Amino acid sequence: MNWCRNWRFACGILFFSLWAATAIAANPNPSPTAASSAQPDDWRRLIERYIQRQAGASGLRIRVDIPLEEAGPPACGKTPRLVEVQRTRWIGPQNIGLQCDTPVWRWSVNVRVRGFGQVVQTSRAVPAGQLLGPDDLLQVESDLATEPTGVLTDLAQAVGRETTRPMRENTSLTLNTLRVPAVINVGDRITVRVVGKAFQITADGVALQKGAVGDTIRVKLSEGKTVSASVVRAGHVDVTL
Repeated sequence: MNWCRNWRFACGILFFSLWAATAIAANPNPSPTAASSAQPDDWRRLIERYIQRQAGASGLRIRVDIPLEEAGPPACGKTPRLVEVQRTRWIGPQNIGLQCDTPVWRWSVNVRVRGFGQVVQTSRAVPAGQLLGPDDLLQVESDLATEPTGVLTDLAQAVGRETTRPMRENTSLTLNTLRVPAVINVGDRITVRVVGKAFQITADGVALQKGAVGDTIRVKLSEGKTVSASVVRAGHVDVTL
């Protein structure tokens, strides 16, 4: 190594190069720093996968909208953890939190969760009191976050029911917009069964109100007395004493 005494600078570079080569060979994949421990959009994929697991159990097609202008959370030495929150509804606006242990921070972002599923709509304009049949209805895929609460998802829920108000074409239906059709109408002559603790009698009457099965209506008995009765089927009501 005598030549090194005359070429100290060159020798130093040589030794440094040998040391660097040895270090790289021993550890070809060095640990990333906190700032580079995750790809810039990893937090987006983390949130999307989490929501897909939670909301996707409903069988809906889920889409998560995260603002493109959102820069994301601070750097974390490890993959950030989601802040678990109990939710009764996953569809619609949501606030999702992330937290980190090294360094310690907590961060959240507002997202919109869209759940696409089949809903029942009118296939044409229908008046109030319309008895709905298959030709009056259709099923379309829709974002349930934009639909009214309780929107119908099965045609069988609407077929055979009456509309409670006029509806335009492509109106989404709910149970509140439909009713079971009346089996007794005002003025119908009906059979009234009066049921007591140890007796049962029948009488004739006239319906003062219309009603579907299970409804309570007012009935005028042949003797002139007015009673409240439960609709059992067409032409028959019960009075329980």
